[in-house]
Amino acid sequence: METILITGSTSSIGEELAISLSERYRIILSGRDITKLSNLKSKLCGVNHMIWVCDFVSDNISLSLLEFLNKFQIKPTHFLHVGGDFSISPIRLQKKEKTIETFHINVFSAVEIVSVLSKKEFKKELKNIVFFSSISALRGKPGYAVYSAAKSSLIGLTKSLAIELNPIKVNCFVLGAIKTKATENILSDKEEILNSHIPLGLGKPNALNDWTSFLLDKNNWMTGQELIIDGGATIL
Repeated sequence: METILITGSTSSIGEELAISLSERYRIILSGRDITKLSNLKSKLCGVNHMIWVCDFVSDNISLSLLEFLNKFQIKPTHFLHVGGDFSISPIRLQKKEKTIETFHINVFSAVEIVSVLSKKEFKKELKNIVFFSSISALRGKPGYAVYSAAKSSLIGLTKSLAIELNPIKVNCFVLGAIKTKATENILSDKEEILNSHIPLGLGKPNALNDWTSFLLDKNNWMTGQELIIDGGATIL
């Protein structure tokens, strides 16, 4: 059975993906809260799923992942970097520490994980890397400068890694407004306006399930691409 490593597993989108994909894959749930991860694991189909606990801000990600994979003799087939930090702030109030934290969670963690998975002992098994970016990387908005910069970095990573790691396929979802646990407070007072403004309305956390299956399951001839999944928001 092929194995998928999913960061940000306990986020709304991560949870939906983990549950959906657990029917066909062994899942490695990644996050920092063992209680939440254990609760999610109990919802998955099958019994061979695993948990990798790691704090992307304070832990040595590369060392932690290497120890985990070697201990259990696991070689992931696919890597989904769902994990991210969604925080917005006017640039005049942005602190260096928070900027670094945002990049640690969104970008540096991705680099460290891919660095491990591209090592000789794991690279032969790896088929797909999928990053999760945001249309904030494509469209400017007040307060989103640092978040946008971090998500833009994932698009850059996608294109360069698709060449460097060939034939491993590297693609990136660029997500529009999706109502999740992380965005609920920000979107709550704008929900009616957004639903009328965005052609297909606000997205739901399960919006990526079929798209992800397409990338992982199908022998598609695609790599180095950003796939905009936004309900039509960027055509306006």
